[in-house]
Amino acid sequence: MTLLSEKELEKYSRQILIDKVGIKGQEEIKASSVLLIGCGGLGTSAAQYLVMAGVGKIKIIDFDSVELSNLNRQTLLLEEDIGLKKTEAIAKRLKRINSASEVITQTKKIQKHNINKYLKPYKIILDCTDNFKTRYLINKYCHKNKKILISAALQSFDVQAFAFSSWKNKKNPCYECIFPDIGQKINNSCDQLGIIAPIAGLGGVIQATLTLNVILKNTKEIFQEFISLDCFSRNFRKIKVRKNPECKICNR
Repeated sequence: MTLLSEKELEKYSRQILIDKVGIKGQEEIKASSVLLIGCGGLGTSAAQYLVMAGVGKIKIIDFDSVELSNLNRQTLLLEEDIGLKKTEAIAKRLKRINSASEVITQTKKIQKHNINKYLKPYKIILDCTDNFKTRYLINKYCHKNKKILISAALQSFDVQAFAFSSWKNKKNPCYECIFPDIGQKINNSCDQLGIIAPIAGLGGVIQATLTLNVILKNTKEIFQEFISLDCFSRNFRKIKVRKNPECKICNR
């Protein structure tokens, strides 16, 4: 007997038709819970597609309010939302997309003193933030506490995406294996580097897809891949990556 209702069987019928998903896979998607940090271009897109795919529970964390400059690349946000907290505006739209998904919001900034409180209940963490300081903090926490981390970064026409489980074995890298923290005050974001509108959405879609791969247990080599897209030149690369033997986070 399936755990899916008649309505869900109809709603997700196009996914269920896929051999790699099926009814069992859709049930796993429904039973999954995901934490998403950052409601910018990456986060809004990733959240939208995860809820559309039928993820049962999603928590979104962000401390910003909606500004006019957000609207060219951050889906789910409208001009009428300017001045509202992003979490408030996005949660309202997500519930309209899928009323069966549990959407929880937290209007906070992830910092060292509160990261355990917010991340502890979740196995899959999506880092949709736009600064290195927070990415390093999230990566360190996820490695130490055995969380699966789905990360992406954007710049101009470029997308980079990764799935990390550095704690699982001696080969899987963590975020710092690829981008070592050299102690410099680097804090570039879309505000400084610029981003073309569809690229932000594409990055979030890739994060959502990697998340579904993890939920569906399609993880062969996924934790040792660096996905890079140069959309201006239309180049796609999947680069093999391994743990850095000198990494101060995951190879102690």
